[in-house]
Amino acid sequence: MGKGRPMYTIEAKTILTPQNGLNIYRGSTDHCLVSPVYARTARVENPEELGVKPDADRLLEVTLRKKRSRGMVSVGSLSDPYNAVEKSLGIMRRCLFVLDRCDFGVSIQTRYSLLLRDLDILQEINRKTKVVVTVPLPTLQMDAFRLIEGELGLSERLQLLEGLEKAGITTILLVDPIIPGVNDTITSLGMVLQLARDHHMCYLEHRDMKTQLQNGSREHFYRLLRGRDSALALKLITNYGDKENELVPENQKELLRYLVDRTKEASIICDKKEIQDFRRRYENHTEGRQLEIEDLL
Repeated sequence: MGKGRPMYTIEAKTILTPQNGLNIYRGSTDHCLVSPVYARTARVENPEELGVKPDADRLLEVTLRKKRSRGMVSVGSLSDPYNAVEKSLGIMRRCLFVLDRCDFGVSIQTRYSLLLRDLDILQEINRKTKVVVTVPLPTLQMDAFRLIEGELGLSERLQLLEGLEKAGITTILLVDPIIPGVNDTITSLGMVLQLARDHHMCYLEHRDMKTQLQNGSREHFYRLLRGRDSALALKLITNYGDKENELVPENQKELLRYLVDRTKEASIICDKKEIQDFRRRYENHTEGRQLEIEDLL
């Protein structure tokens, strides 16, 4: 995974976005059908090449030391911080030590169990502030998972969830994407919901039970899908057109109703605004203060 992939160095002068987003890498080392990297082609010239910010930890510490107050830093919205090269480079790990020294919380989105390598520092951050990890899980059905996620294994995803639960790290399960003809069934959704209950999760996030294909992500989606299931690719193009930005299942409303009803029964939060507010809210366990990311701007 990721072997032989072109890689280049990014000479960054700044490290955080105005919303406190931290992007250590640029590009993708996996082959998921739907990737945020390809949805932002205006900001990523070649998603097939992996950009690296080797001095991200140094820039991060300089930036955080200048902040008037502490808050949450978000990692992984553009490129997965635990991609194929992080194991050898360790840039994300160094950044976590910076966050700990500066008393900042962190919200991470990742598909990779490599995050478990950093449980020691994540638990230390969580003791003082807050750690939130968002894990995408579109389905538990093996064939459908393989079709959506490519070479990324379901067993690795389950190992990640189990490790986070044992470590006491708050996990948000992201049920996305929902692709017509692949995982748009009550059975598939029910299995994911049961997993959330089994792991005592409080949050289950969704993106309206559909597949969003903006900018370059549409071309990426159909290019990979043709190689994995050409008949399905043809069916989706026939039903939705090859220029459509959204693939909405016919039973979308049924899926949404099922999700809302079952999460309510299980006391699992699925309201998108409530989840986003929680993810952004800073908690200081040593001083009892709470700050929003906006307070830092």
